[in-house]
Amino acid sequence: MKKIVLVVLCGFFINSLNAQSFENGGNYITLGFGVDPYGRSGVPGAGYGYRNAGVGPIMLTYERGITELLGIGRIGVGGGVAQTFYTTKYTTAYWAAGIHEEKYTRSRTSLVVRAAYHFDFGIDKMDVYAGVGGAIHVFSDKNTSSYAPNNYRSTSIGGGHYVFGGIRYYFTDNFGVYAEAGHGISAVNGGVVFAF
Repeated sequence: MKKIVLVVLCGFFINSLNAQSFENGGNYITLGFGVDPYGRSGVPGAGYGYRNAGVGPIMLTYERGITELLGIGRIGVGGGVAQTFYTTKYTTAYWAAGIHEEKYTRSRTSLVVRAAYHFDFGIDKMDVYAGVGGAIHVFSDKNTSSYAPNNYRSTSIGGGHYVFGGIRYYFTDNFGVYAEAGHGISAVNGGVVFAF
């Protein structure tokens, strides 16, 4: 039985060699959901119970292979958009106005450019990569308070970086799943990938 299992595994491995999961001229779209503990909202001076929560980012990216084999891999470039929502709930005290509950919300829309190096390990259906990128963030902030003078809305723009590494696995030539870890937009994210 062990010999049969060994023969099957060797056959699978040999069959998987010399394949390219990332190609020059290939187009790749990912749609995923992530977690971003780095960008959670915070309100200076908040006390008496202070709770953060975040949703996202929800990420949509496009990438195109632009080189043949360079060293042990190929280069891809592209961009994307990410949407994240943060909430902070807290209570605070104002002199002569008592204790008030407040809710601070922030949404971050990120426009991202990125480049990645895709390692060619010769393993069919698998793509391992690492890369860097930059982003423009549009922040929308809102504070809702039972103390009316503390209510406000604002919008601001900022910049940032994105360093990441990931892996994609294809079930067919055109569809697979991915997982990515990084810093700047998302700590971890994953979802589906389409190749064409």
